Amino acid sequence: MVTIVEVVKEESTSIYWSGNDSELMEQNEELQEDTVPQQVIEATVDSPVVKRLRYLAEPFPRNAYRPLQFLVNGQLLTGGISAMTDSQIAIEVKQESKDMDEIRTLDLQEIEEVFWKGIPFM
Repeated sequence: MVTIVEVVKEESTSIYWSGNDSELMEQNEELQEDTVPQQVIEATVDSPVVKRLRYLAEPFPRNAYRPLQFLVNGQLLTGGISAMTDSQIAIEVKQESKDMDEIRTLDLQEIEEVFWKGIPFM
């Protein structure tokens, strides 16, 4: 068995400043401000309801906490979570008057509250 190892020599150059360091630092900061655009990244903070929905969408809670009730625009939808993405949720809605289920896709922000056994899910 033969192992061949190539060694690459890396060179570096050190730069030393002399004179008024604070003036050079100010100039450097001004250059960085001009050349690098300031990016503002909005942190998405989940509301308490969205956090509960994310928990309930996991495999075990999805089956353990059934049926759920979702308050959407003042209307209660009864059913279970079918699927969930970062911004939407698919709810399998039970229709009492019909024998078939309907799957509704909603934005997470539309859901005002989640109930289980008639009380808000904590």
